[in-house]
Amino acid sequence: MSDNANIYLVCGEDPLCPVGDWVHRQLHENPRVKVVSVDALMRSFNELPLSPAILLIQAGDALTQCLPQFARWMQRWPSLQMLLFGPVSASDLEAFYGQGGCDLVPAALSNTDGLSSYWQAKLDYFERQVKVEHQKTQATRKLQAMAANLLVVEEDQALGASVQKMLMPEAALNLKGLTVAHDIRPSLMLTGDFIQYSSIRAHEVLFCLADVSGHGTGSALVTVLLNEQVERLVLMAAADSSLSIGRMMAQINEALCEAVFDHHVTCVLGIIDLRNNQLRYCSAGHFPHPLLVQNGAVQVLEAGELPLGLLKSKEYDAVQLALASEFKLLIMSDGVLQGLRGEALAEKEATLKAFALGDSGEVEGLLERLFEVSDDGLADDASVLSLVRKVGYDR
Repeated sequence: MSDNANIYLVCGEDPLCPVGDWVHRQLHENPRVKVVSVDALMRSFNELPLSPAILLIQAGDALTQCLPQFARWMQRWPSLQMLLFGPVSASDLEAFYGQGGCDLVPAALSNTDGLSSYWQAKLDYFERQVKVEHQKTQATRKLQAMAANLLVVEEDQALGASVQKMLMPEAALNLKGLTVAHDIRPSLMLTGDFIQYSSIRAHEVLFCLADVSGHGTGSALVTVLLNEQVERLVLMAAADSSLSIGRMMAQINEALCEAVFDHHVTCVLGIIDLRNNQLRYCSAGHFPHPLLVQNGAVQVLEAGELPLGLLKSKEYDAVQLALASEFKLLIMSDGVLQGLRGEALAEKEATLKAFALGDSGEVEGLLERLFEVSDDGLADDASVLSLVRKVGYDR
């Protein structure tokens, strides 16, 4: 049987009756048409290509012989449609449709050129349907593959989140009445916010809060480099008391620029000297500004330095402030601002100042006290670093 054919005219013992000259004309004009006997069809059926095709079955003996094969044919060849041609009894028509037949060719088209247009339209429509089903199948497979890939990504991100958690302080730091603690709420599994703090001498604590631009894996990778740099600075500061905060910030900036990350970083880096009651800090483009509460007033620690990772040769200047015997220093990421109600930035800044003045500064539940954290999560990573010193400590 012809490989080019996809319209098979299945006839009884006399293929020239009743189609006659019309069959020959179609065979001559259309190579897609092939006249076959029932026996020939059954012998070669398993060898036929499984592209969309029509079986135009002649009513009578041909239909009677083909009916028992309908179920097997359709199982092997889902893109096959079967049409019935010629005079047919009501019982044969019922059996034809009952076994999965598609349509009856109108008697008015018999032995006319209109029949060619009719079944060609049928075939074209069916081919479109098959293409649509193929596209649906392909889309389903792609979605399944994406779902599988997403599961792998989620597992990788969950592992990455565990690693990030290990990089940051496990518990609050207590030193001479100073309590340093933090809270980070990622908007995704991974966070671009970074916090670290450590005692570098018996009376000094180094602290850092950084906010990497962007979200997800790329931002999270930058926090790994930040942790490496801050851990190195802790060792350097412990060994060299003359190392300035500005120089420390410049070293982090150089490392980020050399790493060629497509992210910039805002950062607050500082040291609290509890023996001399001093705060030395440097802010690299960080906003919202840190808030220092002491002596019943709130001081906004503004700084206009450039964010990290933009200009390798950038030098950073530190600021030194005197600290009262009791104070509260709150440093937050910009995700906290996004979580606050209100549209105007000035309104949100005023909310933060009022909160800093009236709140205890204890990290436990601080973000919940500041704004409502919904079940849908946050639009951006929200982090807070709290440094609170109270009287009654042992000098």
